[in-house]
Amino acid sequence: MELSDLSYSNLTNHLLSSYEKRAATDSARFLRWFLENIYRQDPQEADDACVDKKQDKGVDGILVNDVIETVFVFQSKVRQNEKATLGDTDLKDFVGTLTQFETEKSVQLILDGSANTELKSAIIRNRLKEKISAGYTVEGVFCTNTSINKDGLDFLKANPKIVTYDAKRICDEYIDLDAKSGVDTEFVFDVSDTQIVKHATSNGVQARIFLANALQLLHMQGIADGTLFSQNVRLSLGNTKVNKSLTASVRDQSEHTNFPLYHNGITILCKTITKENEAALSIKGYMVVNGAQSLTSLLNAKAAISQDLRVLVKVVELGSDSELSDKITTNSNNQNAIKARDLKSNNPIQERLKKEVERLSSGKISYEVKRGEQVKGKRVVSNEDAGLALLAMDIGEPWSCHQKYKVMDESHARIFGRSDVGGAKILILINALDALKDSLDEFDDPLFGHYTLTRYFLAYIVAEIIKSDPAGMKVFSEFDRLTKEGKQDSFVRMFAELASTTVDDINAEVQELLESEGFDYKRDLKSPKWCRTICAKMKASYSKDVKRKKATSVSELVEAL
Repeated sequence: MELSDLSYSNLTNHLLSSYEKRAATDSARFLRWFLENIYRQDPQEADDACVDKKQDKGVDGILVNDVIETVFVFQSKVRQNEKATLGDTDLKDFVGTLTQFETEKSVQLILDGSANTELKSAIIRNRLKEKISAGYTVEGVFCTNTSINKDGLDFLKANPKIVTYDAKRICDEYIDLDAKSGVDTEFVFDVSDTQIVKHATSNGVQARIFLANALQLLHMQGIADGTLFSQNVRLSLGNTKVNKSLTASVRDQSEHTNFPLYHNGITILCKTITKENEAALSIKGYMVVNGAQSLTSLLNAKAAISQDLRVLVKVVELGSDSELSDKITTNSNNQNAIKARDLKSNNPIQERLKKEVERLSSGKISYEVKRGEQVKGKRVVSNEDAGLALLAMDIGEPWSCHQKYKVMDESHARIFGRSDVGGAKILILINALDALKDSLDEFDDPLFGHYTLTRYFLAYIVAEIIKSDPAGMKVFSEFDRLTKEGKQDSFVRMFAELASTTVDDINAEVQELLESEGFDYKRDLKSPKWCRTICAKMKASYSKDVKRKKATSVSELVEAL
């Protein structure tokens, strides 16, 4: 990434163009982009963190990391003037913002005051009072698309609780997937206090295996911007269960001597080993092909690392053997932790569904059961996405759709292992879910309409309205017949039309909730009770409209397919 990419015109026309429906202002869109690309949150986590509206008390976002017991408070500033810089004025104001989170009592003052409901809801949802009282650290994060000047730098030296991401730092830490592979400089390992195992292959490739000090590893170039990991299959994978576990073991210093026993270590490929003796091992032209998660987690918990924490390192001198490089990359990553989805990739249920989907779509749609399948010229539907559609519309649990990892794990049999779940049902429900896109634009509150869980919630309500009629329930159990009769597209259109009329009723319900200040969609859409209550009201409303001849009954709609 170049500094020019963060100029106002490039920022708004390119980087932030896909965020227009998720946020109302440039600074709000920029913060969401920042959270996803620099703090590595998924889109829903980024939306959950953002609270920037009028009366936000200077707070644009709140993110809690329970592993490192830190509350991150964000402020985002987008400057239109390319010559503008960040001085100490905005940073001083931000320090004042952070004082609101110093104690449990100061947080309560926000809740008792005139702050907007987004901020209050985030405080309650994240249980900030209890966590700050328990000793969580509060860290301010200021992000901007401009550069920081000397006044700003001087101010930061005296205020270590603020971390600033100006344009240069963002460019340095942004991971460009098209970046040049590896780091073309020299790096020296201090091996004076470790033993080195030497290995040479029959064709002369040299390898060295040893335990390296973790702090020393963090001095390798390219960790922050990702160039060190450009050939790593998984990169850092964000805030995953594995990364949380790694960070937790780093925080517990009593576990540091056990770190090599718990973790696989890292594999480094280099062009040459330039120097080697009892005190030092120097390499040049290097990249990490396995270990991005470990190094990223170590960097995030750098303050807790002791001299006892060591990491198993394997250095391989390849020269220009790119073929061997690919083999090492593939095989070393194949030994990493396997996702539940990978374990299900050869499951008979998934294999059957894959064949059915491709047969019914005449090869136009590929049902992806393995990460990284290479498919060209086809529309790809992942089994995870199919599972979420089934979970929301067939099983009727949209409130669980933010827990994507469960689809291929503990909920797999419940979602997929049913006699009526076949390729036809998956294709129709996936297409019905996609057909809701226009309806999402009809919500009065666009942020609510384009929140990740909203489309699953809307799809759930429409499905329940259909299933409340015997004829509609029959359709849900006979998608195979619908497909054979060529009526699947008609069903999808019917679904989309029902969704459009349902949005009007949801808008009216949400308006009542907003007037009573009892609505927090980031919380409520994850509540089974709330979702069922609203769904029951929407079904009753539709039933009334049918009786008043203001709507067509589901039976008539089904008959007209």
